[in-house]
Amino acid sequence: MASKNIASTPSFSMPTPRTILYLMIGGCAGLGFWELFAAVPTAWFAEFPLEPPELVKSLFHHQLGITLSTPVAKLLHFVTGILFYPVGYYILTRMVRSFGMPADGWIWGVITYFIALGFFAPLAGQEFLLHNYPRLSLMSLVGHAFYGYIGAYVFERFEADDSRPA
Repeated sequence: MASKNIASTPSFSMPTPRTILYLMIGGCAGLGFWELFAAVPTAWFAEFPLEPPELVKSLFHHQLGITLSTPVAKLLHFVTGILFYPVGYYILTRMVRSFGMPADGWIWGVITYFIALGFFAPLAGQEFLLHNYPRLSLMSLVGHAFYGYIGAYVFERFEADDSRPA
């Protein structure tokens, strides 16, 4: 009996509209958790909450000289968490490499942490990975890891259920 290779490189195909919908549902589930986690346990542990809209506002102001309103910054954060990050997960696991669930979800969550705090935070004038706020950075890492896991889990469940014969 041949053993299945744990790390596989799947073939990539463009996502169907239904797959995009499932990605967005997963993104909503993950982002819903993240928002609660960022506001409550993070504020208790780090003494203040994570505020992604403030990072978005700072990024636009620092890089483009544009002042965004808080609702627009929140909208950009939600679009990122509901659509763009889930599409990134799809590309990563369908085109680049897949380790399978749950590893794919945890890995993607950690990648989103590095995108937000390792790439965007310095562009917004903040320390790399919020180096100057270690507890806030840790909570962001934990929150993003759970975001990735929950989003991927929900998406993969919908995809699996959809592919079963009726």
